Amino acid sequence: MGLFDAATAPLRWLLGGAEHEAAEAVEVADPLKDIEEIQTHVLSAVEAIKDATEQIEAHVQVVETLATAVGPLTTAVESLTERLDVIAEALTPVARAEQEIGRLGHIHIFSRRRLGPPSGGA
Repeated sequence: MGLFDAATAPLRWLLGGAEHEAAEAVEVADPLKDIEEIQTHVLSAVEAIKDATEQIEAHVQVVETLATAVGPLTTAVESLTERLDVIAEALTPVARAEQEIGRLGHIHIFSRRRLGPPSGGA
């Protein structure tokens, strides 16, 4: 067997190294491990999509609420505008009177300096 072993030793060495490399490759490329990683990523993506969908639904509810409030708000603003127009019309004479009083104030008609002592016989 010595001669046979000496002749086949390099071949066994090559085959042994190749077998060892193949075993390492199988460990590195474990298909079950890859499937588990992919499954974990897919589940994470599904959860993210679920969360995003819930948030979008909440935003849609807020927008719908705002949309239903626009009509009553428009009516309230129009009513307020009409009331303010009425108030402005009512205050117009008061504003004119203030302007007239301001003009009269410059004339000093009611000034005490121009009024003399009361005339009366005492």
